Amino acid sequence: MSWLRFWKQNEESEEIGQAPANDATPAGPPRVRLTTNQPPLPPHLAATRAASGPRPRLEGQALIERLQRRKQDILFEISQSEQAASEENPWRDRMDLLTEALTTVEDDLKALDNVPPEPFAPLPETPITDIAVNTADPPEVAFTIDGQTFHYSEDIDWAERGHQVIRTELVRRAGDPAALVPAPTPDDLKPALMAHLTESLFVFASDLRDRALDGEFQPAHPTLADLARPCPNCGGWMEWGGVCQACARRRAERFRLMAERNGLLSKRAAEADEMTRLIERLPLARRRLIDVETELAAAERNLAASER
Repeated sequence: MSWLRFWKQNEESEEIGQAPANDATPAGPPRVRLTTNQPPLPPHLAATRAASGPRPRLEGQALIERLQRRKQDILFEISQSEQAASEENPWRDRMDLLTEALTTVEDDLKALDNVPPEPFAPLPETPITDIAVNTADPPEVAFTIDGQTFHYSEDIDWAERGHQVIRTELVRRAGDPAALVPAPTPDDLKPALMAHLTESLFVFASDLRDRALDGEFQPAHPTLADLARPCPNCGGWMEWGGVCQACARRRAERFRLMAERNGLLSKRAAEADEMTRLIERLPLARRRLIDVETELAAAERNLAASER
């Protein structure tokens, strides 16, 4: 842009901005500015405001709607309370079902107390000999029973620097527990006795390893019968160390039944509390309904008066 055009534009702007002194002021009211500092409403809000009535009318309608919703809630509460106060209601039905379930659990607990003794077959007092424990990594345990040599060792789980990560369980590498079951044992007890001996031999080998690692003395003169002594409580076989798996299973079953019984009792008490609460709130709910209906009638009268 050249300097000449620049100065001409400034002169034209000044001439347009200056009003002639002898021009007459036009008659009529002063002009009103149509601009405002507030931004215009969005189209959807402007349409909503245009379709709505005056503000008092809107407030009256909103109050009536709130009171109507509150009335419906109170009516529902009254219907629930009246249903709870009747002789036959869902709460009593649920409590009856829970009572039947409780009866079943109680019967199971009584049956658990009257379980017949576990089957038992004795083992001979055959000595356990040639006990050898190697505490090097991985530890190894060996012993002999009636000419049957048993060998247990751990699986190796090495870390990056050549150290064993954790102490693992022993694994039987040699020996057959079935060979230790006496021939006179009843045929129906042989599988159970063999399974018990398998577990008891593992416990015995683990005890030998732990004693050696802790620097304790090994058991004196252990025998095959020590691996399956009779339990004084249930009559079944006990493992080495006096642990009875049959009694442990019974305790676990009792614990499960007691937990189920306590849960059923809690649910039945919750149903009874809910039913009692609804019945006790019935008079208060009826008084609240009267108050809401009074407020609703007054709000409707005020709205009708404002529209006249």
